[in-house]
Amino acid sequence: MQIHEFKSVISTFSDPETEMLFEKTKILFSMNGELIEATLSSKSGEIQVDDGNGPINASNWIITRLANLPLLASRLRERVAQNDCFVTPAATLLESLQVQPDEKVIKSEDAVLTTFEALNERSPLETTVLYITSDAGEGKTSLINEMAYGQAKRFLDKQSDWLLVPIPLGGRHFLRFDDITVGALQNRYRFPFLYYSSFLALVRMGVIIPAFDGFEEMFVENSSGEALSAMGNLVGALNSTGTLIIAARKAYFEFENLQAQEKLYDAISDYDVGFGKLELHRWTKKQFLEYCDKRKIEKSKDIYCRVSERLGEDHSLLTRPVLVRRLVDIAEESTSLDSFLSKMHESGADFFSVFVRGIIEREASEKWIDRSGESGSPLITVDEHCELLAHVALGMWESRVDYLKRDHLDFVADYFCEIKRKTPMQTQQIRERIRGHALLVASSNVPSAVEFDHAEFRSYFLGEGLAKLIKPQSDKAKTDVLAVMRKGVLSENSQIAFIRSISRDANLNCLSVAEFLFDVGGLDGQASYTQENCGVLSIRLLNKIDANGLEAEGIAFGNDSLRDSSLVNVTFTDCYFSPTSLEITSLKGCTFLRCKFTQLKIYNSTSIDDTTFDECLVDSVRLTEKGLDIWEPTDIISQLIKLGASFGPQQSLLDSDLPEIPDKDMESQQIEKLLRYFMRSTHISESVIQIKLGDSAKEFINNVVPDLLDANILCEIENRGGSMQRRFKLGLALHQLNEAISSAQGKYDKFLKACKEI
Repeated sequence: MQIHEFKSVISTFSDPETEMLFEKTKILFSMNGELIEATLSSKSGEIQVDDGNGPINASNWIITRLANLPLLASRLRERVAQNDCFVTPAATLLESLQVQPDEKVIKSEDAVLTTFEALNERSPLETTVLYITSDAGEGKTSLINEMAYGQAKRFLDKQSDWLLVPIPLGGRHFLRFDDITVGALQNRYRFPFLYYSSFLALVRMGVIIPAFDGFEEMFVENSSGEALSAMGNLVGALNSTGTLIIAARKAYFEFENLQAQEKLYDAISDYDVGFGKLELHRWTKKQFLEYCDKRKIEKSKDIYCRVSERLGEDHSLLTRPVLVRRLVDIAEESTSLDSFLSKMHESGADFFSVFVRGIIEREASEKWIDRSGESGSPLITVDEHCELLAHVALGMWESRVDYLKRDHLDFVADYFCEIKRKTPMQTQQIRERIRGHALLVASSNVPSAVEFDHAEFRSYFLGEGLAKLIKPQSDKAKTDVLAVMRKGVLSENSQIAFIRSISRDANLNCLSVAEFLFDVGGLDGQASYTQENCGVLSIRLLNKIDANGLEAEGIAFGNDSLRDSSLVNVTFTDCYFSPTSLEITSLKGCTFLRCKFTQLKIYNSTSIDDTTFDECLVDSVRLTEKGLDIWEPTDIISQLIKLGASFGPQQSLLDSDLPEIPDKDMESQQIEKLLRYFMRSTHISESVIQIKLGDSAKEFINNVVPDLLDANILCEIENRGGSMQRRFKLGLALHQLNEAISSAQGKYDKFLKACKEI
């Protein structure tokens, strides 16, 4: 480490508004109120620091004396509990283009070992962002915690020089990585010795790798882009160094729509950043039996066979770790597993509700026994258990946290007991026992607080609680539902739980509930979570039923709100639609009056029949199979008419022969393909282009690249490797290139012209 880098790093540790003093070979500064004095020297070009214990390398002095990483490693071992029953899943690794330019996929039966190998072999020439992806409940958090615990042990045993620090995001919609990071260090790991700036300095040095857990795909697709901007700022602060792990359901570079990637890419385009992905696989019979062996479960093969025969080997109960654990709990403690499996088989798509009730039944019949009344009687019923947990989930949602502190939990229990007319003795028992409920655990982030055993349980009970709020369909219910809806965007799991709860209640009609939600949406402004939530829930409720002309007026619908929907006889008036896919979408007998559509993505599976767009404004249509964006109003109307739509008076202004939209030319296809590679690595070399474009690469490099350089679409930058090949970055912002691609409609000449005019 050289002196300028040394000064820069220790300045992040010094107390704010204090001065660092350098005099001859001495350094003096204040850190956490303590005066640090040391002598500097140089050996073999490296700074040496002596604070009275002998001279040591500057990097080691920073790690041990200033950052106190051995103590952080100890805290990680204490606070990240080792899971004795952890089973490593299989995985597929896609490394960054800098490390693996041919994008060769590595398949592994040991995700932990593969991830460690990838992190140890990361390129020092770029910031590496490794995504760990899977669906909810398939082991992302368990994998990160297992790695953090094992790496802390290796660090303390002096077998490694870096730490993995898990930082749970807790499903936050708006992210400030500084607050979240420092909060996790202080509250979760009891380590109050690092400022955010010093934490980043250690990440740049490569001695800390933060793992942000819970960065869901909703952040990529939502309209605000807040989380992507925050991530862009974080990556930019690393200045082409360091490594991040992001646990999410989908990697940022996997989204087809380049517009979803604009905010992040434009924030990091000046830095060398490479993206990789570790995709976790669902469990197979091997992992299921290994888990049972670690739990010391007898007849594990018999359990697997009985479940797979009834539900199939690919059922979630056998392939998702969070559900496998609960299934084994039931199988271990229940004498009627076959009866439980029969209920699961009959439940079909609504299996999660039956599964949760199966967990609760033992809790209600064996543990929650009323000690104040008749001997052996349950304190509350299974339905009341579900209702109580729904109140807990609503309390968390309204507070915008994933936990409840003890006083808040007591308040929720008291409120539940009040509306259920429980006696004081019963109320006291419920208040005490709720803290140890089978589906609640002590929070690892906040002392004297509880959280759901898994986020999916919280999402499920939130959906159930929302359905119960709506059931009266009164004016008071509208007020209660409005208060819930305006807190944030409901997750897909909560939406599904809500729809299934409504569907199984014989006293509720999907049509009347959808009308109720449209009324609630009208109580809030279009730029609100309320309308987005009410809109998507209503569309789900109206799926595959005849709406009999039900009208939605003045509602703003969120991203992809019409995707995979079958709507019949629905009227939309003065509504706003964010970019939405029409994949597997059927619109029959629907009317759109004075509606605004940002973008409609058309697929071969899109069906439009007897549907009218009257006085509507459609900004653009994307023909997905052709990869074309259409912006010309006449062409947009023509394409929708071809699908079966009608446009009232607007239609009479069109020619009888509707124009065909031509396919993209070869150069345009190659350019869009090239842009996809820039989503994997902000700077790419000529060799990567040759690998990716194959036989057409030579012609592209000789004929197209000069045009792209001339139009400032590409910029040639310094090649830090040893060969003579060129290295490129994008010269224009991604949003500018997206606009140029869309306006060019597949024509290379038009694309170049649009870029030159920017």
